[in-house]
Amino acid sequence: MKKIALAGLVILAAIVIISSFFMPWAQLSTSVTKVSKELTGGKFLRELSRITDAIGKVGGDIQIKTSISGYDIPSMANKKSSKVAISLVQGLLKDAKDLDKKAALVFLLPIFAVVCAALAVIGLKNKLSVILMLIISGAISLGGLYRLKTLDLASLPVDITIEKGLWQTLYAYLFIFIVSIIWLVTDKKQASGK
Repeated sequence: MKKIALAGLVILAAIVIISSFFMPWAQLSTSVTKVSKELTGGKFLRELSRITDAIGKVGGDIQIKTSISGYDIPSMANKKSSKVAISLVQGLLKDAKDLDKKAALVFLLPIFAVVCAALAVIGLKNKLSVILMLIISGAISLGGLYRLKTLDLASLPVDITIEKGLWQTLYAYLFIFIVSIIWLVTDKKQASGK
């Protein structure tokens, strides 16, 4: 009975991860002036600089805000001009090489959630699947949370605020990790009690 309850908790956490994939992961904001200072290219730069100076004189700087979900990241990173997605992915991944391919790895998060749910169901009869679920959820949650906690947001060209969707994803994986530990500990106690 305990195993069924634990499997149910893992399935609920997987549902949270999948739904969080479509929620905002990051709020990105920058200003017209900040963007124009980062652009290069002769006459275009001078013209844009003149326009942004005029904007600054009229009503201050204009803020540009964008909210992106996990689902948005790969398509935005494939557009090389999308500084928003590139900044977020560069912040999360240390190496910027093959950024568009690495951004596609984001799709693995909901896929691994389904895998963990399947492993939980298989775990009702096979202890090895629970160990595999522990490894997957532990690597994603602990690695992801460590990366977010140590992320230097100030060094990025746009201001990034990590939103609820990404936090929920990582904490749901952490929850699966904890459930896996509890599952293995109670399974071991039941085995030794027999």
